[in-house]
Amino acid sequence: MDNFKNMSIDYFLSRVLRIFTLLSLGITLLFIYRGLPDPVAVHFGETGRGDGFLPKAEVFYLLAVVITVLNILILLLIKTVEKIPATRLDSLNRLFPDKAPENIKKICIDWLHFLPVAIHTYLILILRTLLLLNDERTRNQDFTYVPMVGICILLLWFIYLPARLLSLPKSDSLG
Repeated sequence: MDNFKNMSIDYFLSRVLRIFTLLSLGITLLFIYRGLPDPVAVHFGETGRGDGFLPKAEVFYLLAVVITVLNILILLLIKTVEKIPATRLDSLNRLFPDKAPENIKKICIDWLHFLPVAIHTYLILILRTLLLLNDERTRNQDFTYVPMVGICILLLWFIYLPARLLSLPKSDSLG
């Protein structure tokens, strides 16, 4: 019960959104797999026609491996940061000297938990785009916005940490 009282909205949202986006990505991967032709066009020439193909099963397993490896690496990074004493986060403690080091560390860990949320969201968009590119009815649509959406998602993730650290109360006002 004591952990429940100390749970912040950042902690709760980062974990819930991480699980939600991972489940959404898994469901999307299954639906996209069902809708893709065999073989799948994964490279497109000047005319917009597919000129590089992979078997559908290979695309599915490749994406499953990428998703798994990314999640494992991010979890290892989070576990490593959790082991670092809060006072050893020197650069952040110097940038925010009026903030409690423990609070800075907690926000950094929550921030790292939001990284898979950003990656999963972008992968869902990429999978949907791959499906649309392999459909004759939607092949001629413009998908140049996809990299910009990825950049925006990444920028939001980067901006979250300094914005959240700036919003922390000063350490002397923390009881």
